[in-house]
Amino acid sequence: MSTSSRPSSSASSVPALPSNRRVVSREEREGSKGNVRVARVARKDGTPEKPWDPELLWRRLRLVGRVVLAAAVLAAGVVAAVAARRYVTTSPRFGLKDLRIVGAKRHATEWVTETAGISLGQNVVDLDLDGARAKLERDPWIERATLARRLPSSLTIEIVEREAASMVSLPSGIFLATAQGQLFKRFEPGDPSDLPIVTGITEGDAGGDRDATAQLVKRALDLSSEIERVGLYGGRIEEVHVDADGGLSVVLGKRGVRVVFGRPPYRQKVRLGLRIEGELARRNARPTVIFLDDDTHAERIVVRLVSALPPAEVTIDDAPKDAPKNAGKDGKNGKPKALAKAAGKAGAKGVSP
Repeated sequence: MSTSSRPSSSASSVPALPSNRRVVSREEREGSKGNVRVARVARKDGTPEKPWDPELLWRRLRLVGRVVLAAAVLAAGVVAAVAARRYVTTSPRFGLKDLRIVGAKRHATEWVTETAGISLGQNVVDLDLDGARAKLERDPWIERATLARRLPSSLTIEIVEREAASMVSLPSGIFLATAQGQLFKRFEPGDPSDLPIVTGITEGDAGGDRDATAQLVKRALDLSSEIERVGLYGGRIEEVHVDADGGLSVVLGKRGVRVVFGRPPYRQKVRLGLRIEGELARRNARPTVIFLDDDTHAERIVVRLVSALPPAEVTIDDAPKDAPKNAGKDGKNGKPKALAKAAGKAGAKGVSP
């Protein structure tokens, strides 16, 4: 009787396990300590996890404790800060008792405090210093305002005011300017009026290029300062006019003598004008215009007189210290050249009758 080997029907009926599963043996389920079963979790790679680690749990608990403690400290700090601010903003100890105002010459103390919105008794900590400074600096006379508080109850307001150095006449009106040439306000009743006035600047110049206009006004003021320093025609300046070519003309003295200086530099021209004034006074001549604007031939000076001088030469005896030895002298006999020849007829050299 022949027999053939066939696979067992019970073995063929057991399905195959998936690749991500495995059979856990009895020994693995019971563990190595008696019958106490220890749960093990398989990793993705199939290796079992380690049993429960008390050291890892302790580290995690300490981390959580630190986070909770930090949050508690932060919350306590916020509460303390709120309480402290409430105290300093409501306590009478921080009420304003000492208010000092420095540098305010044009404005009274009442005007400064009212404009800044500050009064005695206000809480020093709660004051809006930036807002008060902005309110004060809106006034054209105030160039800069500085506010500094000193706890618990002091405040200092320091003001730097603008000084008007001249008036500038524009087609739209008269404005005040600083010594740096900056136009800062329109002239109003009560403003200083005993100032030299600068004319000849157009509205387009003042509105187009403010820096160039400021430089032009400053140049006029520098010339005025030099005239006042040497005392040309008493140093009394009535008007400084800006000519079309950018040169300057100045009206001086009670009689309104007009001196045309032209383009800078002006120091030597002012000194020369002073000597011309002395020579004309010696000859008892009354000038209306003195022309010092010929930069090419500085020795040629034209003087326009009210009436012609007697036939004579108007000369300057001493030449400037920095002038050459032969400057202003005739090449033949070395005598000083006539700076102005006065005659009773028109067309005399250097004179416009």
